[in-house]
Amino acid sequence: MGFMLLTFMAVFMTSCDRTELIDVDSFTDRAISDMQGGAIGKSFCLELIFPVTIQFVDETTAEVTSYENLHETVVEFFEESGLDKTKENKPQLVFPIQVLNEDSEIIDVASVDELRELKKECPREGKCKGRKGKGFKCFSLVFPVTVSIDGTETTFDSKEDLRAAFKEYKEEAGPDAERPTLVFPVTIEYDDETQVTVESQEELQELKEACKDE
Repeated sequence: MGFMLLTFMAVFMTSCDRTELIDVDSFTDRAISDMQGGAIGKSFCLELIFPVTIQFVDETTAEVTSYENLHETVVEFFEESGLDKTKENKPQLVFPIQVLNEDSEIIDVASVDELRELKKECPREGKCKGRKGKGFKCFSLVFPVTVSIDGTETTFDSKEDLRAAFKEYKEEAGPDAERPTLVFPVTIEYDDETQVTVESQEELQELKEACKDE
């Protein structure tokens, strides 16, 4: 009877998916998926523009430049800290972030609530999958990029310059201002570091749809 009880408890704990029992790679993948909020990534309508900053439960932060770098950073933190791999200890995105939507608009997202609102614009899709960052993104923008802001085209060498310009624009134009858009051609990079020149919004959307089908 005692052995059967222990077996039942083990099965029950596994079925409840208690995150402290899983390995750090699986935990990290789930943490990344949670950070994407069901709106960002390969299976969804938005792409995250790197670099982004994440914050850990001990309030330390790290800037990451890709999903692969994000995965490595989270794994390293938990291996060094020895903290339990629980929901309460998952890292969080530091807002504001920037995302690219299916209309090639670059959107400043100031909070989790704003990300949830953007999620409503996305069609319902499956969940992101992957190991070590594989499958979490479709592609990344390669800087420099040219962006049309209120009809004026400006080239930005880095995400930091782009974010600063967006902040100034929003302060002047207000929260309901027209969203800035990418000016084509642009260069994108895949997980394997292959780079592709994209000539139009339609071509970019076709590549995004191809990612969803993989």
